[in-house]
Amino acid sequence: MTFPLENPLTDLSTLDLLTERAEIVTWQGRAALRLENGLALLPDLSLTNASMEVSIGVEQAAYPGLAFRLADRVNYELAYPVPHVSGQWDAIQYDPVFHASNTWQLYYDAPYQRAADIPTGRWFRFRADFFGERAAFAVDDQPPLIVEKLARPVAAGGLGLWTYLPAYFCDLRVRPLDEPIPGAGQPASAPPDAVTAWFAEGFGVIACEPNGLANLNRYLPAALGEIRLTRRFELAAPAEVTLAFSFSDILTLELDGAAVFEGETRFKGFADRIGRGYVEPRAHILRKSLESGIHRLTAALKVAEPFGWGLALSAHADGLRWLPVELG
Repeated sequence: MTFPLENPLTDLSTLDLLTERAEIVTWQGRAALRLENGLALLPDLSLTNASMEVSIGVEQAAYPGLAFRLADRVNYELAYPVPHVSGQWDAIQYDPVFHASNTWQLYYDAPYQRAADIPTGRWFRFRADFFGERAAFAVDDQPPLIVEKLARPVAAGGLGLWTYLPAYFCDLRVRPLDEPIPGAGQPASAPPDAVTAWFAEGFGVIACEPNGLANLNRYLPAALGEIRLTRRFELAAPAEVTLAFSFSDILTLELDGAAVFEGETRFKGFADRIGRGYVEPRAHILRKSLESGIHRLTAALKVAEPFGWGLALSAHADGLRWLPVELG
């Protein structure tokens, strides 16, 4: 195969289509691929480190982007510009896909989103560079969103286009990337009192992400519906325990078999930030006075939507010690 690979995206037979609708049309004076809700993949191409660039156009709200390192049709890395929020903090979004679930409610803010000016009604260029654990995503010549640690494993995988809602694509270019991407900082790390692993009933041990978030989509399909996570901790003496936690989508938190919290964090619209359903750090604070000894914490977490299923929890008290994760 010769690089750089160039595909004008004017012939459907050059693509593997996993989409509701795909057609070749003329838009803004250029022959282009009109794609609606799904993937258009480059056949027989698998790369670990690469640079991808494509021209994109939209007429209304849409999420058109680039997919890379596809393990299969339901597990891949993804990034896209969001023209209808041009200029806002989330105009470029990194959104890794696990078990067919987009996980943008888990991956948000400065590490995974960036402001950019993105036009509607005319063509613009979108570029994705990825090398090792790091990636950079940019619109035209604007400063890139740099993701210091991609969520999915570093491995060779397929490449292609993705969109939710209709968008136009043309002039795709791909080339292998031979040099690392300059970094912008350090990946987020978990607070010192965070739970870093859980026992998931019926599954086994689930390790949290480096920032302390348990990304359940990494391990379990959302179709499972509900999972129960448990951990035990020990108090050397009676103490007030402070639990700080955030989650998506519906949570019942139990302490020693008794429910101490019930709530939900779900997508309610884009009118304000709180309605997005992000797993915001320390969104909930709960304090309980407990006796010395061993205590069991259980989180029953239900799925309500395919935008991210997860939990971050930390606990603080004098003399508190997390016990090893149970194996059943």
